[in-house]
Amino acid sequence: MENVLSKISQVIKHWWIGVLLGILFVLLGFWVLRSPIESFVTFSIYFAITYIISGIGAIAFSLANRKALSGWGWQLAGGVLQLFLGFALLANPGVSMIVLAFFVGFWLLFQGISTISIAVELKRDEQKNWGWVLFSGILTAVLAFMVLVNPLYAVSTLSMFIGLSLIMAGIAQVIIGMIMKKISRKVEHIV
Repeated sequence: MENVLSKISQVIKHWWIGVLLGILFVLLGFWVLRSPIESFVTFSIYFAITYIISGIGAIAFSLANRKALSGWGWQLAGGVLQLFLGFALLANPGVSMIVLAFFVGFWLLFQGISTISIAVELKRDEQKNWGWVLFSGILTAVLAFMVLVNPLYAVSTLSMFIGLSLIMAGIAQVIIGMIMKKISRKVEHIV
């Protein structure tokens, strides 16, 4: 039992990282809401550059490990495809914005579902404020569906959705971090 409590104590002693990330998410969310066009163009360029960097990394990995990996050619082909796609997205910002809308929609859906599952765990553990975490997860999932159902509409409003989602995710992170702080104090007294 003491070993389990020691592990739990080790995991939750860094509760402040979640709170810090939550605050950063909230601040970033407000910036996105304040400058929607600039932030969406920035997101789409960053998205394209990420594909380029990922492609270069996959190419380097496949070439460096060609003797150790039997299917290194597939890794190389995937890297070349990512590199090509990244440059194509960078050259065509309009396409990049549409692809980004789908990418963000699925990411928000994953975040929403993950947050809902955390809220269920918090409720099961009888923690206060689990309802706010659940609300945040549901709102994030609803926003994700809105983006995925109409990506052309999302191009013009995605910055608002991203901003609101960042704010909601940030609030949820702060709440989760504070709950972890409370649990951490209780565990310290036991261990």
